[in-house]
Amino acid sequence: MLIKILLGTLLFVGAVFLLLYMMIFVRWKKRKKFDFDQETEDKRAENYPPPYPNGWFNLCSARDVKKGKVIEVEALGQKFAVFRGEDGKVGVLDVYCPHLNANLAEGCVKGNNVVCPFHGWEFNKEGKCAKIPYSDTVPKTAKTKAWEVKENWGLILIWYHSENQVPTWHTDGHFEEIKNYKFHSKSSDILRIHLQDFAENGADYAHFGVVHNILTIPFAHHFINVNHICNIEFGEGDKSHMAYFTDIAELAKKSTNQKIEHAGGKATVTFFGPGFLIFEFTTIIGCLTLIKTFTPLGKLKVRMEDHVYAPKGTFGLAIKYILGEASAQFHDDISIWEKKNFAAKPLLVKEDGPIMQMRAWYSQFYTENSRMA
Repeated sequence: MLIKILLGTLLFVGAVFLLLYMMIFVRWKKRKKFDFDQETEDKRAENYPPPYPNGWFNLCSARDVKKGKVIEVEALGQKFAVFRGEDGKVGVLDVYCPHLNANLAEGCVKGNNVVCPFHGWEFNKEGKCAKIPYSDTVPKTAKTKAWEVKENWGLILIWYHSENQVPTWHTDGHFEEIKNYKFHSKSSDILRIHLQDFAENGADYAHFGVVHNILTIPFAHHFINVNHICNIEFGEGDKSHMAYFTDIAELAKKSTNQKIEHAGGKATVTFFGPGFLIFEFTTIIGCLTLIKTFTPLGKLKVRMEDHVYAPKGTFGLAIKYILGEASAQFHDDISIWEKKNFAAKPLLVKEDGPIMQMRAWYSQFYTENSRMA
């Protein structure tokens, strides 16, 4: 019994020291920041599809909008007033008051209405003016645009459609296991990319062996190969807005390319339209779920957010290490995306992967009036 206890203790201590080594010596890569010339960026943007596809998009974290508060959020080439009434429900309106264009986000919340800071007009979550404090009548035309909103996975999502069509799909009923997960962190970054670049990246199988063949552990690339086995499938019918990507990363000895058992990991990615996806990372040291959102701000300007969750009880150092590996891979991709152009007719070989199938899937999110600016 004593020997078993000692062996168990040694294994635990060894695992802790291994993770500490990873945390101390891991290649924490900072993303390269580039200086962008606007004239060049405008010309580059002309080659890309419209910057605002149709779908659900993340405005902000639900925790950013406290009960009885209103905040301003920029997205989709405009600004929004996001507020939470005393009933706990969220409303999203165009930020400018239809009266004299004051900024509603500079106002306050009274009951379940947002109050304009200029003349005190009150607007409900449907965008209708509910009260003018100095008038006995409220004109029927006194209203502003109210956006279809949902609150899922700790996010406030709105529905955007260039033809003003009602939602054709919803976000409810997915990732129910989040109820048993613990939220760990959120990060945000502004990228000078088109959000379609990220979707195409998963279908570009050939780049994994070139861009993502190195672990973050120093000198590991001298001894270990990272081999990727990728696959992507596209939803049909009422799930046509979804796509499913898997990447099994196997570690192998560099000298023989022999697989190292119980090493590596698996990434399973579920796309929900153009605006967000759920990454599930499974490794021997722990599991991690990353809700990754892409919200277009303008031409070749996207806000990317990462919301990190893990099953309760997951070792904290394991979460940080997995996240560090994932972030390093994303940064390598971003450095390429921000300097590339869009190839409307790419020169492909069969080993490149289903890039054109991904473009065909993505095209459903553009319609005749999709905005180019």
